[in-house]
Amino acid sequence: MLKKLLLLSLITIQSVSAQSNDQQLIKWFAGADIVGTTADSDSELETDFYVREFEFSAYSAIDHTWNGVLTLAYHKELEANEEHMEIHEAFIQSSKLFNLSTLKIGKFFMGFGRINKFHRHDWSFTDAPFVQKAFFGNEGSKGTGMEFHRNLPSMTSTITFGITKGDEFNHTEHGDEEEAGEHSHSESAKAPTGYIRFAKFFESSTTEGSEIGLNYISRTDSESVHSQYAGIDFIYKKRTGRFISQLIQAELWTKTSRKEHDDEVESNNEQGVYIYYQYGKDRHHSYGLRLDYFNADPMHEEGAAEEHHHSVDGMTIEKEFSSLTVNYTYTNSEFMRTRFSLEHGQGLTIEDAHDDHEHEDETYTKASIQFVFSIGAHPAHVY
Repeated sequence: MLKKLLLLSLITIQSVSAQSNDQQLIKWFAGADIVGTTADSDSELETDFYVREFEFSAYSAIDHTWNGVLTLAYHKELEANEEHMEIHEAFIQSSKLFNLSTLKIGKFFMGFGRINKFHRHDWSFTDAPFVQKAFFGNEGSKGTGMEFHRNLPSMTSTITFGITKGDEFNHTEHGDEEEAGEHSHSESAKAPTGYIRFAKFFESSTTEGSEIGLNYISRTDSESVHSQYAGIDFIYKKRTGRFISQLIQAELWTKTSRKEHDDEVESNNEQGVYIYYQYGKDRHHSYGLRLDYFNADPMHEEGAAEEHHHSVDGMTIEKEFSSLTVNYTYTNSEFMRTRFSLEHGQGLTIEDAHDDHEHEDETYTKASIQFVFSIGAHPAHVY
């Protein structure tokens, strides 16, 4: 039924867009992210070839003050073996209400960090870094609320404030696979989620520049766990002609969580970082290298030995995780990309609900192929 509804919606939107595009300046975009993955036999990781994501989006000026964006999305998450359709984003925004500012209201990807602001098919790598998965989900953190973005008088600095309901902060934030069925994607948070980001841009020349961002997030989830996130994100780009010849991207995050229950306090502190370097040979060929590191401090009660393991993608983190990923991307055009990735990680153990013995750290090697294509008009990206 959901698939039929999605198909009917797409046909209707496309028909209306085609008939009125010239008059109302309605622009539409459709994109798909197809992924094939396989791993060494000892790791027990999933092997599949599937459509990971499909999006259909329409955006336009509503009137002289407001613009609107509507996006439907279909997802299949391999580790959860589930498919679902959802409202990806639905928001209005205006840059005309306040000087040098943009106001956004509705449902959207929250404007903190680096990759969280972008849809997954626009990333420079196939899978999210582990710290992104652990803190904000495989795809990114969305929310329904309001965001205010302002260019500071220097015109090289910006500040962003946001507040959302916090119900969809992390689709994978539950800790154990057996509990996954007991949680919906939109459990009511105990308090709104608030965030702030300050960013500074440095122009080295007309063809290269960098930006550094400072981030802070505060939220209380549906289980009354209060978490504070602090992060630094960095991006450097050098453009040669019509392609990016050098790209350096990194994010460092730390998370502190506390929960009070029956006069006892559970607390933990976790940190993660990734650094990505990409060399662009020409308009069609680029090569990337990414290093990931994550330190998991299992949540425990003060004065007690009880532990709560950190689980992402069906894998339990005992203490530390690190990985090295190399990729090659062939960009056929701005509408089509093919990416090959090889990832080697260590410090993971594979969850097994029927196995009660203590797991040992393991290593894995995973290979992926990704096809990303789009049709229509893609909205412009920030730097």
